Amino acid sequence: MNGCYNTIKYTGLLSNLLYMLLGIGVMSGAGLGLQMAEPNTPEHTYFVKSLVLGGSICMIVMFGCYGMVANLLCVNLIFTMFILIALAAEYLQLHHYHSPSLRSPGGAWQQLELAWHGLDRDPELMHQYEASQHCCGYNGADDYKRLHLLVPASCYQAAVNDTAQQIYPSGCLETLNRSQRYIQHRDKLYMWAIVGLEIFILLQTVALSVLLFRLRQRQRIARRQVPPGVRREPRSNHVSASRAHLLNDA
Repeated sequence: MNGCYNTIKYTGLLSNLLYMLLGIGVMSGAGLGLQMAEPNTPEHTYFVKSLVLGGSICMIVMFGCYGMVANLLCVNLIFTMFILIALAAEYLQLHHYHSPSLRSPGGAWQQLELAWHGLDRDPELMHQYEASQHCCGYNGADDYKRLHLLVPASCYQAAVNDTAQQIYPSGCLETLNRSQRYIQHRDKLYMWAIVGLEIFILLQTVALSVLLFRLRQRQRIARRQVPPGVRREPRSNHVSASRAHLLNDA
Protein backbone atom coordinates (compact mmCIF):
# COMPACT_ATOMS: atom_id res chain seq x y z
CA MET A 1 0.00 0.00 0.00
CA ASN A 2 2.89 2.35 0.73
CA GLY A 3 4.25 1.89 -2.80
CA CYS A 4 0.86 2.64 -4.34
CA TYR A 5 0.48 5.68 -2.10
CA ASN A 6 3.89 7.08 -3.06
CA THR A 7 3.23 6.48 -6.76
CA ILE A 8 -0.06 8.39 -6.66
CA LYS A 9 1.53 11.09 -4.53
CA TYR A 10 4.41 11.82 -6.92
CA THR A 11 2.25 11.61 -10.05
CA GLY A 12 -0.17 13.96 -8.31
CA LEU A 13 2.63 16.45 -7.72
CA LEU A 14 3.57 16.28 -11.40
CA SER A 15 -0.06 16.76 -12.42
CA ASN A 16 -0.34 19.78 -10.15
CA LEU A 17 2.84 21.21 -11.66
CA LEU A 18 1.33 20.90 -15.13
CA TYR A 19 -1.90 22.40 -13.79
CA MET A 20 0.03 25.40 -12.47
CA LEU A 21 1.79 25.83 -15.82
CA LEU A 22 -1.62 25.96 -17.52
CA GLY A 23 -2.75 28.53 -14.97
CA ILE A 24 0.36 30.63 -15.63
CA GLY A 25 -0.37 30.35 -19.35
CA VAL A 26 -3.90 31.64 -18.78
CA MET A 27 -2.54 34.58 -16.77
CA SER A 28 0.09 35.38 -19.40
CA GLY A 29 -2.44 35.36 -22.24
CA ALA A 30 -4.87 37.46 -20.22
CA GLY A 31 -2.14 39.95 -19.37
CA LEU A 32 -1.23 40.40 -23.03
CA GLY A 33 -4.89 40.73 -23.92
CA LEU A 34 -5.45 43.41 -21.29
CA GLN A 35 -2.72 45.54 -22.82
CA MET A 36 -4.50 45.54 -26.18
CA ALA A 37 -8.13 45.62 -25.01
CA GLU A 38 -10.01 48.85 -24.52
CA PRO A 39 -11.34 49.49 -20.99
CA ASN A 40 -15.04 48.90 -20.32
CA THR A 41 -15.39 46.52 -23.27
CA PRO A 42 -16.37 42.83 -23.38
CA GLU A 43 -12.80 41.98 -24.36
CA HIS A 44 -11.47 43.72 -21.26
CA THR A 45 -13.95 41.86 -19.02
CA TYR A 46 -13.09 38.56 -20.69
CA PHE A 47 -9.38 38.98 -20.05
CA VAL A 48 -9.96 40.09 -16.45
CA LYS A 49 -11.96 36.91 -15.81
CA SER A 50 -9.18 34.86 -17.37
CA LEU A 51 -6.63 36.57 -15.15
CA VAL A 52 -8.67 35.75 -12.04
CA LEU A 53 -9.05 32.15 -13.22
CA GLY A 54 -5.31 31.72 -13.71
CA GLY A 55 -4.54 33.19 -10.29
CA SER A 56 -7.11 30.92 -8.63
CA ILE A 57 -5.57 27.87 -10.30
CA CYS A 58 -2.11 28.77 -8.97
CA MET A 59 -3.40 29.22 -5.41
CA ILE A 60 -5.33 25.94 -5.53
CA VAL A 61 -2.23 24.10 -6.76
CA MET A 62 -0.04 25.46 -3.96
CA PHE A 63 -2.64 24.42 -1.39
CA GLY A 64 -2.93 20.94 -2.88
CA CYS A 65 0.84 20.41 -3.08
CA TYR A 66 1.15 21.36 0.59
CA GLY A 67 -1.41 18.71 1.53
CA MET A 68 0.38 16.05 -0.52
CA VAL A 69 3.85 16.83 0.79
CA ALA A 70 2.72 17.11 4.43
CA ASN A 71 0.46 14.01 4.18
CA LEU A 72 -2.45 15.89 5.74
CA LEU A 73 -5.80 14.22 5.15
CA CYS A 74 -7.87 17.29 6.04
CA VAL A 75 -5.95 19.48 3.58
CA ASN A 76 -6.40 16.89 0.83
CA LEU A 77 -10.15 16.85 1.47
CA ILE A 78 -10.34 20.65 1.31
CA PHE A 79 -8.26 20.57 -1.88
CA THR A 80 -10.76 18.10 -3.34
CA MET A 81 -13.57 20.54 -2.60
CA PHE A 82 -11.63 23.37 -4.27
CA ILE A 83 -11.08 21.23 -7.37
CA LEU A 84 -14.80 20.39 -7.50
CA ILE A 85 -15.71 24.08 -7.28
CA ALA A 86 -13.18 25.04 -9.96
CA LEU A 87 -14.35 22.18 -12.16
CA ALA A 88 -17.99 23.25 -11.88
CA ALA A 89 -17.14 26.89 -12.58
CA GLU A 90 -15.03 26.08 -15.63
CA TYR A 91 -17.61 23.65 -16.98
CA LEU A 92 -20.24 26.39 -16.80
CA GLN A 93 -17.84 28.83 -18.44
CA LEU A 94 -17.12 26.32 -21.18
CA HIS A 95 -20.80 25.47 -21.64
CA HIS A 96 -21.73 29.15 -21.94
CA TYR A 97 -18.52 30.12 -23.69
CA HIS A 98 -18.48 33.44 -25.52
CA SER A 99 -15.19 34.70 -26.84
CA PRO A 100 -14.63 38.42 -27.31
CA SER A 101 -16.91 39.58 -30.10
CA LEU A 102 -15.51 41.02 -33.29
CA ARG A 103 -18.35 43.51 -33.47
CA SER A 104 -17.82 44.97 -30.02
CA PRO A 105 -16.87 48.65 -29.75
CA GLY A 106 -13.18 49.11 -30.36
CA GLY A 107 -12.85 45.58 -31.71
CA ALA A 108 -11.14 44.35 -34.84
CA TRP A 109 -14.36 44.41 -36.86
CA GLN A 110 -14.94 48.07 -36.04
CA GLN A 111 -11.36 48.89 -37.04
CA LEU A 112 -11.94 47.24 -40.39
CA GLU A 113 -15.23 49.09 -40.85
CA LEU A 114 -13.63 52.44 -40.11
CA ALA A 115 -10.70 51.74 -42.41
CA TRP A 116 -12.87 50.61 -45.33
CA HIS A 117 -15.55 53.27 -45.08
CA GLY A 118 -12.86 55.93 -44.69
CA LEU A 119 -11.12 54.80 -47.85
CA ASP A 120 -11.94 58.02 -49.70
CA ARG A 121 -10.68 60.23 -46.86
CA ASP A 122 -7.68 58.26 -45.58
CA PRO A 123 -6.80 55.34 -47.89
CA GLU A 124 -3.50 54.79 -46.10
CA LEU A 125 -5.35 53.40 -43.07
CA MET A 126 -6.93 50.62 -45.15
CA HIS A 127 -3.66 49.95 -46.92
CA GLN A 128 -1.88 49.50 -43.61
CA TYR A 129 -4.62 47.14 -42.47
CA GLU A 130 -4.32 45.06 -45.64
CA ALA A 131 -0.54 44.86 -45.38
CA SER A 132 -0.66 43.75 -41.75
CA GLN A 133 -3.49 41.21 -42.17
CA HIS A 134 -2.44 39.94 -45.64
CA CYS A 135 -5.83 40.58 -47.22
CA CYS A 136 -7.30 42.72 -49.97
CA GLY A 137 -10.46 44.80 -49.87
CA TYR A 138 -13.44 44.27 -47.64
CA ASN A 139 -14.67 41.10 -49.34
CA GLY A 140 -11.92 40.77 -51.93
CA ALA A 141 -9.99 42.58 -54.64
CA ASP A 142 -13.18 43.00 -56.69
CA ASP A 143 -14.34 45.65 -54.20
CA TYR A 144 -11.81 48.09 -55.68
CA LYS A 145 -13.01 47.32 -59.20
CA ARG A 146 -16.60 48.06 -58.21
CA LEU A 147 -15.47 51.41 -56.85
CA HIS A 148 -13.48 52.03 -60.07
CA LEU A 149 -10.23 52.17 -58.13
CA LEU A 150 -6.88 50.60 -58.81
CA VAL A 151 -5.87 47.69 -56.63
CA PRO A 152 -3.31 49.17 -54.19
CA ALA A 153 0.17 47.80 -53.67
CA SER A 154 -0.82 46.61 -50.17
CA CYS A 155 -2.99 43.93 -51.81
CA TYR A 156 -0.05 42.24 -53.49
CA GLN A 157 1.96 39.49 -51.89
CA ALA A 158 5.69 39.97 -51.53
CA ALA A 159 7.55 38.76 -54.60
CA VAL A 160 9.93 35.83 -54.21
CA ASN A 161 12.81 35.25 -56.64
CA ASP A 162 11.58 37.95 -59.04
CA THR A 163 8.29 36.14 -59.65
CA ALA A 164 5.14 38.01 -60.58
CA GLN A 165 3.29 39.50 -57.63
CA GLN A 166 -0.06 37.96 -56.77
CA ILE A 167 -3.05 39.55 -55.09
CA TYR A 168 -4.09 38.23 -51.70
CA PRO A 169 -6.98 35.85 -52.45
CA SER A 170 -8.98 36.63 -49.30
CA GLY A 171 -10.85 39.73 -48.30
CA CYS A 172 -10.17 41.32 -44.94
CA LEU A 173 -13.57 40.32 -43.54
CA GLU A 174 -12.97 36.67 -44.38
CA THR A 175 -9.49 36.84 -42.87
CA LEU A 176 -10.95 38.37 -39.73
CA ASN A 177 -13.63 35.68 -39.43
CA ARG A 178 -11.04 32.96 -39.96
CA SER A 179 -8.88 34.46 -37.24
CA GLN A 180 -11.87 34.58 -34.89
CA ARG A 181 -12.70 30.92 -35.51
CA TYR A 182 -9.10 29.98 -34.80
CA ILE A 183 -9.15 31.93 -31.52
CA GLN A 184 -12.39 30.26 -30.45
CA HIS A 185 -11.05 26.81 -31.28
CA ARG A 186 -7.79 27.49 -29.45
CA ASP A 187 -9.52 28.86 -26.35
CA LYS A 188 -11.96 25.96 -26.15
CA LEU A 189 -9.18 23.44 -26.60
CA TYR A 190 -7.18 25.11 -23.83
CA MET A 191 -10.17 25.16 -21.50
CA TRP A 192 -10.98 21.50 -22.19
CA ALA A 193 -7.35 20.65 -21.40
CA ILE A 194 -7.71 22.39 -18.04
CA VAL A 195 -11.01 20.61 -17.30
CA GLY A 196 -9.56 17.22 -18.25
CA LEU A 197 -6.52 17.77 -16.07
CA GLU A 198 -8.73 18.84 -13.17
CA ILE A 199 -10.74 15.62 -13.45
CA PHE A 200 -7.50 13.61 -13.43
CA ILE A 201 -6.20 15.52 -10.38
CA LEU A 202 -9.56 15.05 -8.65
CA LEU A 203 -9.39 11.28 -9.09
CA GLN A 204 -5.79 11.26 -7.87
CA THR A 205 -6.66 13.29 -4.79
CA VAL A 206 -9.62 11.07 -3.90
CA ALA A 207 -7.49 7.93 -4.26
CA LEU A 208 -4.70 9.55 -2.24
CA SER A 209 -7.09 10.53 0.55
CA VAL A 210 -8.53 7.00 0.74
CA LEU A 211 -5.06 5.43 0.89
CA LEU A 212 -3.90 7.95 3.48
CA PHE A 213 -6.95 7.20 5.63
CA ARG A 214 -6.27 3.46 5.45
CA LEU A 215 -2.60 3.95 6.27
CA ARG A 216 -3.52 6.00 9.32
CA GLN A 217 -5.95 3.29 10.42
CA ARG A 218 -3.29 0.63 9.98
CA GLN A 219 -0.83 2.65 12.04
CA ARG A 220 -3.36 3.09 14.86
CA ILE A 221 -4.11 -0.63 14.89
CA ALA A 222 -0.38 -1.45 14.90
CA ARG A 223 0.19 0.80 17.91
CA ARG A 224 -2.58 -0.94 19.84
CA GLN A 225 -1.34 -4.45 19.14
CA VAL A 226 1.13 -6.09 21.59
CA PRO A 227 3.94 -8.23 20.12
CA PRO A 228 3.95 -11.95 21.12
CA GLY A 229 5.71 -12.64 24.43
CA VAL A 230 5.24 -9.10 25.70
CA ARG A 231 2.91 -8.67 28.65
CA ARG A 232 0.52 -5.77 28.44
CA GLU A 233 0.90 -3.55 31.48
CA PRO A 234 -2.40 -2.79 33.19
CA ARG A 235 -3.52 0.77 33.10
CA SER A 236 -3.05 2.47 36.44
CA ASN A 237 -5.66 4.67 38.03
CA HIS A 238 -6.08 6.46 41.33
CA VAL A 239 -7.75 3.43 43.00
CA SER A 240 -5.01 0.94 42.15
CA ALA A 241 -2.35 3.49 43.04
CA SER A 242 -3.92 4.11 46.46
CA ARG A 243 -4.22 0.36 47.08
CA ALA A 244 -0.57 -0.19 46.22
CA HIS A 245 0.41 2.66 48.53
CA LEU A 246 -1.54 1.14 51.45
CA LEU A 247 0.00 -2.30 50.89
CA ASN A 248 3.47 -0.80 50.92
CA ASP A 249 2.73 1.02 54.18
CA ALA A 250 1.48 -2.20 55.77
